[in-house]
Amino acid sequence: MKLRDKLTLFFSVAAGLLILTFGLSVYFFSAQYRTSEFYNRLLKRVDITEKMFLEKESFSPQGYELIRNQFLNTLPDETEEVVEVTAGWEKQLKQPYPEDFLISLQQNEEAYFFEQERQGAGRIFHLAGGNYAVIITAVDRVGISMLANLQTILVLAIVIGIIGMTLMSHYLSGRILQPISAKIQKANTISAKNLHERLRVFNPDDELGQLALAFNRLLDRIDLAFNAQKLFVANASHEIRNPLTAIIGEADVALEKNRGVEEYKEALVHIQAEAERLNRLVNNLLQLSAVSSNLSDVKREPLAVNTLVEEALSVYRTMNPECQVSVSLSNHNPRVLGNKNLLQTAFINLLDNASKFSGNAPVNLSVEKMMDEVEITVTDKGMGIPEEDIPKIYQPFFRSENVRNIRGTGIGIPLTVRIIELHQGRFEVHSKLNQGTVARMVLPCG
Repeated sequence: MKLRDKLTLFFSVAAGLLILTFGLSVYFFSAQYRTSEFYNRLLKRVDITEKMFLEKESFSPQGYELIRNQFLNTLPDETEEVVEVTAGWEKQLKQPYPEDFLISLQQNEEAYFFEQERQGAGRIFHLAGGNYAVIITAVDRVGISMLANLQTILVLAIVIGIIGMTLMSHYLSGRILQPISAKIQKANTISAKNLHERLRVFNPDDELGQLALAFNRLLDRIDLAFNAQKLFVANASHEIRNPLTAIIGEADVALEKNRGVEEYKEALVHIQAEAERLNRLVNNLLQLSAVSSNLSDVKREPLAVNTLVEEALSVYRTMNPECQVSVSLSNHNPRVLGNKNLLQTAFINLLDNASKFSGNAPVNLSVEKMMDEVEITVTDKGMGIPEEDIPKIYQPFFRSENVRNIRGTGIGIPLTVRIIELHQGRFEVHSKLNQGTVARMVLPCG
């Protein structure tokens, strides 16, 4: 069921119950008022009958009947009885009356009854010669007819009201939901080809405006992810194509004609170097993918940072014997909760970047404990990073123009940042062109 139909049903049922309750209340109180008002009229008839009975001796029989016919028989189907209250007086009554009415009349000297359409009132008055009961009954045909008409009017009003409220609810819910429908139609037209389009925001302070803003922010993130993916694919294709092109070119040159053993060896050395470069690139991509997608599966353990740094430096010196790295370790030997292999990879990446982009000039690596955090800082005096490129180095495969001629994959920094984020740490880079770079990773103590 659509939301519009749900709203229509809800408001129709609510309005129907409200109208029905109102109609029943009107009918109930009208019926109560009619009954009460007719009882009052019957009591007035009782009073008049009592007075006429007391003054009966003052009139001739013909005069008494004339006055009685003019003033007492004005109610529909009215009956009147005046009976002396003696033993067995109930048997002298001409009309049948409810037994509880007669008992109440004798005990309270005034009583009422309502039987089907017939209403009655009675009262006992006292004379010197004895006690007398006056009982008047009648049918309020006018009141009953008015109640029947009121009932018909209320039923019609309830039915018409419910139908009217259903139609109005359907119309108003459509008007209320129309902006949402328009936004749905607009959202359905947005695809990868026109991801730059956004929903219109008429009022940013109401719920619909906030919904549109939230959806637009989602589109912003998707657009950013799409662009990053396109850039990643383009850069990855370029970085993978370069070594493949070199391998194919070297092989083609070697196969053009018969060559000597030394020439073939030289060609194979070049092919091996490019294949190793391609292998490192693929391994880095796999590492980056693993760190980005399986954060919850990473095993952590308490690690001594000084020891971890020394082990990473030992591995890197094996990889680059010409590096000149000096180390300043913390006297506190701080510990972190992390994954040994991943943190070593991050340290080696920082050392490799510092040495590679400074031409193996001296590099300093320092470890310092700052309250409940550990700072690992790598400082070089290399060519530096242009200020406008610093925010871009976190993107995979990005490389500044001033380092295009230096071999690299452009994955080291993004991989290092992912590893640091996995350990709830921070990564900062400060650099000046042709003066050097300071790369700092901050990890929480554990």
